[in-house]
This record gives sequence, structure tokens and C-alpha cells, in this order.
Amino acid sequence: MTFNIRQLDGLDYDEAEPLFDDYINGLINEFIQSDVGIAHTQTYPEGGFWIGTFIEMAFAYGEFTLPKMTKGDAQLVMENILPRKLTLRDRSEAEDAIPELVAFWTFLKREYKLRSGGAIAKYLTSIQDKFADWMFDASRGGIAKNFMLQGMQAGFDMSSQADIEAFQAEYNQRIKADPQNNPLIPVEPTVPMTAPPPDIQKFLDLMGVELPEVGEQVNPVELLNKIMDAADQMADLLDATGPAAKEGPGDTLRSLRTELMSASLDKDASLSEQEITQLKALTISETQPGSILKDFQTLLGFIGLEGRAVSGKRQQISMKDLAELNQQLSTPIDIDLKRPAQKSYPPIHGLYLLLRATGIVSSVTKGKKQFLVLNQPVYELWQQLNPTERYCTLLEAWLIRGYAEMLGEDRMGFLTEGNRCIQGWERIADQKKHTFNQKKSSLDFFSYYPGIHNLALMEMFGFLNITTGKPEAGKGWRIKSFEALPLGSPIFKLVRNAYEQNDMTWPSEVDPSVPYDELQDTLQPYFPEWQKTLVLASSGFRPDRHIFKVSLGKIWRRIAISGEATLEDLSAYILSSVEFDSDHLDSFTYTNAMGRKVEVLHPYAGGGFFSRGVPLHTDEVKIGSLPLSEGSVMEYLFDFGDCWTFDVQLETIEPDLNQIQSTRTKKKKKKKTPVGEILEVHGESPEQYPGYEGDW
Repeated sequence: MTFNIRQLDGLDYDEAEPLFDDYINGLINEFIQSDVGIAHTQTYPEGGFWIGTFIEMAFAYGEFTLPKMTKGDAQLVMENILPRKLTLRDRSEAEDAIPELVAFWTFLKREYKLRSGGAIAKYLTSIQDKFADWMFDASRGGIAKNFMLQGMQAGFDMSSQADIEAFQAEYNQRIKADPQNNPLIPVEPTVPMTAPPPDIQKFLDLMGVELPEVGEQVNPVELLNKIMDAADQMADLLDATGPAAKEGPGDTLRSLRTELMSASLDKDASLSEQEITQLKALTISETQPGSILKDFQTLLGFIGLEGRAVSGKRQQISMKDLAELNQQLSTPIDIDLKRPAQKSYPPIHGLYLLLRATGIVSSVTKGKKQFLVLNQPVYELWQQLNPTERYCTLLEAWLIRGYAEMLGEDRMGFLTEGNRCIQGWERIADQKKHTFNQKKSSLDFFSYYPGIHNLALMEMFGFLNITTGKPEAGKGWRIKSFEALPLGSPIFKLVRNAYEQNDMTWPSEVDPSVPYDELQDTLQPYFPEWQKTLVLASSGFRPDRHIFKVSLGKIWRRIAISGEATLEDLSAYILSSVEFDSDHLDSFTYTNAMGRKVEVLHPYAGGGFFSRGVPLHTDEVKIGSLPLSEGSVMEYLFDFGDCWTFDVQLETIEPDLNQIQSTRTKKKKKKKTPVGEILEVHGESPEQYPGYEGDW
């Protein structure tokens, strides 16, 4: 390929406009000479209009170029820009649009390895039956286009200057007769305002955005623009050059949590004499004050010494095992779902959160399957704890170390489940009993704050009494009502106080190996039996030779590297294996034993998406210190612009023969052995900059 597909990248419209004709014609010429193009032209011998129009309008109105275009960008072009800016005279003119663009993007994916090519081609295929309607939808058009459409609908030939003038005269007469009814300016659609989820509402309050009343008709576009303007202002405050520049990541985290929990923090959290007496008189057993210890032990037994096969993506309990496990719990629930997921069983979902947060299990790969297996050192420590110590450990795992991320949910990672529960409890305790009808409208708040799985945990911990009913056909767990029990309020007061005393952050957020004693000072005065704590056993440093399989699409490399090497060293071997220049930033991301994402960044990079506290850097993290088991996969992201994403799977760890040999021959001077080596190369390396020919 000699065509430079990237020649428009980085140019503004004035710079790019003189290049459009040659760029579009050159690319179309390559397309029609390709296998995909030849096959397409056999069915559509005349074409090229839609490719050229797509490229030019995407750049002119969205500043999108082909190499950097995403599926979302393509949607904007097809659903907004083209219908608004392009006028067709007949629906038949749109018939070849989708086939031509699908073939073109298939060609781009195959020949230029554009990373979004496949997703865009798939999206285009999905709108085959919709695109013509969009092109003739007056609500999607501007004034000029609506004028043309109105004229055609009135029977005028809008390609004729005489007919255009005739329609314009008729149109002017209509406007004089009814000035308020201008058919060329469509009324922007409005929708009734609904209450946002509590998390979103908190953010809007934090940004100072006042929403219309629920039920009021609103223009979604105007509302979105209002929110985005407020978000931009907030971003300015957090910008490195702004006031927040003096704050570290922990300071920002504290301020956000404080703002979001401000309503709870303003309330009196001192314990009454009655509550103190109640806590000190509490006896904790396998079934008191709730079933949490018994049900958690049931889950551990279900995992078993051999481990349990789980889903590949989220490592959750498989669908075929859920019904069996549900029946083994103290209070099985009824659902009427044909293909239930783990979250369809909120008690199991909640117990799974505790399972991951405690680190008692870990996820490993065996062959092509994922398994949850007991972490034996941690499990043995767990078995040595008394009931009070187990109860308090699970409480800490839930309210301090539990994150929605552990459940495979991607939402506001800086909030713990404890933050949600503390705020949710305020509303739960506001009235004696909450009753819900079949529509569950008033349950919607609690399904998000604190979440149905957290309601289930509240019952298992003895804070809540839930009354259930028969599920509707095809529906999940039905909660008819719930009421707060006396134990909930003093426990949540103590946990809330602990958050405030610890300045809204916890050491375990940065170092998950911290012993489970972060609530001990707060709870031990009321639960003196809490003496021993759970400690996550470190995997220890492994200086041995690590064998990684590094995959990029269908190509892969096998790389051996010493445990003494750093992730920066590994990145150098990966880039060398595909003949890339190391001229961009990069990062590694892996999942720790608790199911949380850990991001390790290039030495020159600042905070990342998953970084908490002080960010980790690749020149600081040694391979042998990674908490990976054989089969574990990391993601290596190179070039934050082009986003080359590699899967890095640890295949095996084996003794380093060079180190063994050096210990046997102490009299000889130890030679410096290579840090690593590329063992196998499968598949041709992609072009780092396809079509690059020097100056762009």
C-alpha cells in the first residue's frame, strides 16, 4: 500500500480542503481494486458517492478522520450529520449507501488495520433499514434541507430554479397567513423529566446543576449542554493548573466523598445509651444476629477444595450452579427468569462481593476456563477466627473494602459499597416500614442506593427484615416490604464515624495487603472478642523466569523474562517483538486478588483511569512482584492515541537456569545474564503507522 490514509490527521479544514479530491479519489481507487471492492462493484457497478460524502462531511462537521474514527463518531455522521446536511430527491438514492459504506469499512479494516473498522462495519449493517428514513426525517434536518423536503412533498421539482422560486412564493404566503407555524423550523422534541439515579443527582448537585421538576417537559439537547458546561467548569477546577493542583489524588478522593456524603455527615452520629447497651449485649453466632456467617460458610463450601468453574469475563458463579447454591442458603429466594445471571440472585451477588473483598478466593485459568479457588493461607486463617472476628471481618470487607467493580460493574470507582449503604440507610431508617407495589416505583431508589444485593446483605447481617412475594412471570426477586431492625443504626453510625475519623480514605485502597483491622479500633470497644485479624498472605517475590504469551489480534509472541526485570523491561520486549518504536506512553492493567483493576503507568504518565492514590509506574514494578498466577492476563496498552492493545498472559513460571548455574559455580565470576528474550514469533507484525511516507 502506497496510499497515505493518515494525511488528513492533524489538519484543520482549510488545510485539508485542497487535499479532499485527491484523498477521496485515491482511496476509492484502492478500494475498487481490492478483493472487497471487486466483489462490491459486481453488484453495484456505479458508486463512490457515499464514500466521498461520508469522508468529507465527517471531517467538515465532526473533524473526524478515518484512522481515528470510532463507532460513536460513525453513528454521529450517519444519524445526525448526513441527515441534516445532505438532501436527497428520492428514497431510492439511499439504497446503495449502506452496502457501499459497509464494503468500504470492511476494506479499511482488512487493508489498513483500522481498529474500529469491524465495529463500524457491523454498526452500518445494523442500520440498513433505518438510514433512508433518517434521510427524509424533517426533524433531523436543518432549515435549508427542510425547505427542499417541503417543496418536494408539495410536488415541486426542487432541481428546477423556476419550481424553487414558485415554492418560495407559496411558502411566503403561508408564513404571512400564520407566522407562528413555520414548517421549515421543526419543533425540537421534548420529553418528560424523570428523576436521575442518586449517584448522578449527587454529581449534579456537586456541579451546581439544577434540574427541572420531575414530569416537566424538557429538551434533552439543551439539558445535556447545560450539564456538559457545568462539567467543563468542574474539570477546570481539577485541572493541574487550577486550585486543585496543590492537591494529590487522595485529596481529590476525600473531597469528592465528603461532598457526596455531606448529608449523612451533618447528622448526629453519637450512640445512645440504649444502642451502646444493645451492642455490648449482642452475642454473635453462625445464625445471629443474622445468617451471614452460615451463608458465607456455605458459599466457601460450594467453592470447595477443587475450586468452582465460573464465567470467563467477570469470574462469577455460572448460571448452571446458581439455582443449586440458592437452595443451600438459609433463605432461598424465588425468581422466574429463564437465563438468570449472578445478580439475579441478590443474596448470592452480595456474598460474592464479600468473597472477593476478603481475598479468601482467587481467580485462576485452567485450560480455557476460569475457576475460583480457595486461597489456602487466607482460608486457613479464616478458619481460626471466632464468630465475632468473622462477623467484623466480613463487615469491614463489605463496608470498607467492597466496590461495585468487584461485581463486574463499571460505576464511580471511588465510592465504596459502604458509601452507598451509609447513604441508603439514612432513607431506610427514616420510616418504620417501606412497602412496595408490583410496579416497584418506590423501590427504584433502593435498587440503586444501596443496591438490591446490599439490601440482601443488610438482612443477612441482621440490620433489615425483608418480606418477599411470588415473582411476576419472567421477573426476578420481588420485595414486598422491608423494615429496619435496631442493630442497623448503631453499626452504620460507627462506620460513618470511622470514615470521618480516617479522613474518608483507607490504607487498603492503595495496599490491599493491609490486615483487616481498619474498623477494629471503632468496633472493638463493643465487640471485645475481636482480637485476631485476617491477613492476606503475600505471594512473595518470585525472581524466576516468567513466560508470557503476548497477543495482538491473531498474531502472538512468546516472551521469557526474569522476575527481577520491571514492567518497563517487558514493554520494551513487547514493542521489539512487533517492531514498534517506543515513542509513546504505555500502561499495564491487571486485576488483583480482590477483583479490582490495578494500573501501572509509563514513568512519564500522570494519574490513570484506575489509579488510586500515588500512581504506580512501570520502572518501579518488578515482574516477580506481580500478583499473577499461571493463566492470568494483563492488558498492555501502547500509544494512548492509536491504542494498540495487547493481551499479556502468564503461561508459566520456571526456574532460572542461569541463576541455578551461578550458585553452583561460586568461584567463577557471575556473568550478567539477559533480562529476557523473545522465544517465538507467530504472525507478521502490523505497521505501526500504516502508509507513513515521511512528512504528513
